[in-house]
Amino acid sequence: MEESKKIKLSLGTVSLSQELGTYYIDMRPAIIHYENNIYGGKLDERGVPLINTKIGLIYSPINIAQYGFIMHSRYYETKNKEELEILKNCLAVLEDTKTQENGTCVWYHHYPNDKYELKVPWASAMAQGEVISFYLRMYQILLDESLLETAKQAYNFLRIWKKNGGVRILDAKHNLWLEEYPTEKPLLVLNGFIYAILGLFDLHRLTGSTEVEADIRACINTLKNTLREFDTGFWSFYDLGEKELVRYYYQKNVHIPQLEILYILTKEPIFIEYKGKWEAYLNFSNYLLVQVLYRVRYRMPWFYKVILKLWKK
Repeated sequence: MEESKKIKLSLGTVSLSQELGTYYIDMRPAIIHYENNIYGGKLDERGVPLINTKIGLIYSPINIAQYGFIMHSRYYETKNKEELEILKNCLAVLEDTKTQENGTCVWYHHYPNDKYELKVPWASAMAQGEVISFYLRMYQILLDESLLETAKQAYNFLRIWKKNGGVRILDAKHNLWLEEYPTEKPLLVLNGFIYAILGLFDLHRLTGSTEVEADIRACINTLKNTLREFDTGFWSFYDLGEKELVRYYYQKNVHIPQLEILYILTKEPIFIEYKGKWEAYLNFSNYLLVQVLYRVRYRMPWFYKVILKLWKK
């Protein structure tokens, strides 16, 4: 791979060539979440993560893909056969749990989401994007053309509008969104949208598809038009529907790295601008304010709204 096609980020090195390399965000530190069962689940006998839900232990496409990124990063460096076997096992579960229909492929969630009132089965653009990224990396390891074809079909599902059972919507200003949670009222979750976009970038890097490129352009324009709405003046919002403040972990380890990656991929100044802003918000006083607002959000919603309005000014 040409050195000129590798770009340094504060979180690592990102390849921009057809060889995808490791995932954009180094998720290896998150291995503790799986080893210590922070998700309330466990690793099955094949080393594939399960999560605990109200209906019991089940496979989650997002958790499998993200665990796959961890194992892939390890394997990419070590070529350890045991890690490759775990990757193959993760892939096998995704193969067993996919739904293919009319040239599309989707990984449905088969447990209800009470927080956002989603009934089974429900789809997620974040899951689609991350699974696309995982499949394409496994395709480059195993050279199995069916994996590339499945990734293309997963993208075809992202082309389906929400009213037709998909996750694709236009907001009131005709910005294109790929919804992590396809709720009745648009939720517009930032991190899930960006993970979906990164899947599109991976697919375009491998295929050069003009259709995928057009969707990337539309999604990037959406972020350029709306990113300021996720900024509170002291922190960032998780979404624009409920306007929930993100946890400290998300602010530092998800939103900020995602913006840096988008800047590398697009060279759009707005992403590095807000990366700098949101990094500057990571101080103790802001952290305490966020903790207080979490406590009063449902007990005194009026106070929550007043504080946000004052800071926005």
